[in-house]
Amino acid sequence: MISNYLLHARKLIYVIIFGALVWFISFTIFPENQIIKISVGDISPVSFTAPNYIEVIDEEQTALNKALAVESVNPIYSIDTTINDAVINGVKDMFLAVIEARISETLIVNDSDIVTENTEPEVEIKNLTKLEQIEKITESLLFSTISTSTIEVLVEISNYDLNNKSNYLAQLELEAKSQANDILNNGINNENLNGLRQSIVSNPPYLDLTSDLFLLIPENRLRSTVSEIIAENLVSNQKLEEDLWNNQKQQISDSVEPVVIKFFENDLIIQEGTIVNQIQYNTLDSFGYLSGESRTIQTAALPIIFSIFLLIYFLFWRFNDSIWNNDKEFLLLLTLILIASVFLRGTSYFSQTLELDYLKYGVPISFVGVVSATLLNLRASLVLSLSSALLALAGGGNIGLLALGGILSILPSVFISEDIDRRLLRERIIYISLTQPVISFGIYFFLREDFSLFEVLITGLIGGLVANLAAFSLITYIEAVFKITTNFRLSELADRNHPGLRYLEEKALGTFNHSLVVGTLADRASNVINANAQLARAMAYFHDLGKTENPTMFIENQFGSTNPHDTLSTHESSNIIRAHVTDGIKLAKKFKIPEVVYNGILEHHGDSIMRFFYEKEKIDNPDVDKSDFRHLGRKPTSKETTILMFADALEGACRARFLNEDADEEKIRNVIEEIFNEKISDGQLENSPITFSDIDKIKQSFQKSLEGLYHQRVMYPDISEEE
Repeated sequence: MISNYLLHARKLIYVIIFGALVWFISFTIFPENQIIKISVGDISPVSFTAPNYIEVIDEEQTALNKALAVESVNPIYSIDTTINDAVINGVKDMFLAVIEARISETLIVNDSDIVTENTEPEVEIKNLTKLEQIEKITESLLFSTISTSTIEVLVEISNYDLNNKSNYLAQLELEAKSQANDILNNGINNENLNGLRQSIVSNPPYLDLTSDLFLLIPENRLRSTVSEIIAENLVSNQKLEEDLWNNQKQQISDSVEPVVIKFFENDLIIQEGTIVNQIQYNTLDSFGYLSGESRTIQTAALPIIFSIFLLIYFLFWRFNDSIWNNDKEFLLLLTLILIASVFLRGTSYFSQTLELDYLKYGVPISFVGVVSATLLNLRASLVLSLSSALLALAGGGNIGLLALGGILSILPSVFISEDIDRRLLRERIIYISLTQPVISFGIYFFLREDFSLFEVLITGLIGGLVANLAAFSLITYIEAVFKITTNFRLSELADRNHPGLRYLEEKALGTFNHSLVVGTLADRASNVINANAQLARAMAYFHDLGKTENPTMFIENQFGSTNPHDTLSTHESSNIIRAHVTDGIKLAKKFKIPEVVYNGILEHHGDSIMRFFYEKEKIDNPDVDKSDFRHLGRKPTSKETTILMFADALEGACRARFLNEDADEEKIRNVIEEIFNEKISDGQLENSPITFSDIDKIKQSFQKSLEGLYHQRVMYPDISEEE
């Protein structure tokens, strides 16, 4: 439990250190864009251009447009029908007053008359003359503002109706009511009431009357009369609906689109020496050019970088990846992220400083992709791709660089993997380099940038070649610095031209041939249980390297000579045999063979008994101690060293068994069972992660391999000399 806490604490320390390094180095080597102190209305000390596309809202113009839109909204009114009725009744009352003005009624009261409830008052009725009628109407409050000419027209028509039993006055009243009703239905408010009255008087409406009336009174005088009566009675009949009006104004205001000012990459934001307006100030602020409370690129990058490293910590912990359990690989991944941040930030910085935006297409980010794909694994490459994209965002937010960072860091994983050899890697490096200009073209075409395609393709090709060739040249050194042994390195160790193998072949040819056969057996068996076949083969090739110190003391190197052990005691012989393990480790370090490989030297015998010398000593000394005849090695701790132990023992046993007798399927199976049972019963698999299912598969693999090795051969007849 404590070791688990220590592991997490160590990883967190790594993450914090490298996160701080990424942030510090990125913005120390490549300082962020120029920061200035400036306000609206100040004169710009330098010219500024947009590093990328941006949209800025013109708040002032947007507010002005909203205000104009709100002002264009007309007030909302509702019509009060009770007011309409009052106006019509007013017109009616005026015509009634004209009719009543025909006569005058005077109550006659004598001093001697006694007035009671049942007494009928005596009234004197007198027909008034035209002048008297006009005078009476003029004195009425209803006609206080009506012209005398209009009153004369009304009196003349009224008297004509009385004398001729006609109804012209009633027709005129009906037409006045109709005209007034139409006007009222359109709505009248306080703002347009006076104007409407003046308009009616100055432009009297046309009347729908009988032609006989026009013979009596000229049409113009009749129209003027009706217009004055209507104008006199008109009042405002509209009520302002403030809530509805305000809602409509708000809806109109909300529907106004904001005024957007667009700045494309390299567009001039402000010229040196010109006064800064609000739009320019907001744009400079968005790009991080301003000091004070504005967020700069450097401060904005902090949460992004923190998120990247936190994501790496939790991802590898969650999946319990091999990188999580290997500090050296974890440190390599963090180092690659640091290198990626320098590449991306540097490319962004120089493309802006030199005003050569197409330089971003030459970003050498595929360097980290090649190293990751070769020395780590696909999961690490995917995390590196995501991190590179986010680092590009933190380094300046250039969309093109963001896409290039994400794609080019994962691109090498399409062509190479961790089990690739140097020859194939050299070939694939060319493919990766040729693919970068294609990807650059795709991003260039998508962004529709205005520089030439030739610049994009050449920059992409040169950047890819430089990055990938550098990765190819430095992989061996990176592997050595971080002490990581990958299949790339293992394939080099298994090369027959390796100095260690050449030395083994020269000093102990028999052991060399034995090692090759053991390598074949271990390779095939590893494949069937998904162990690392490359590692098993490399272990097998070097497992007996220590025999070169005393080659003739081992049976496979004693061709045509006597066995030196015949003259030695069993203890002396066992000490010589035992020493080939320690001698082998010394030689492995001399030839710079990785520890993971020379573990095969340490574990290929485990601490098993040297059976031949033990049994020989037991004949003379039945109380012999087994520990005196055990190897100095360590019991196998991995699948690969377990397979190596079985393959080594089997190859020696079969070579000895089938030297003097023919091999067949059953005999080979018996030898396999014998070796496996001996190792298992001796406790050699106590520390091995191998399962019983794996053991069955390994046995089957050994059976097929040994049958191929010891197949039956045809006996050729003796050669006879022909006469």
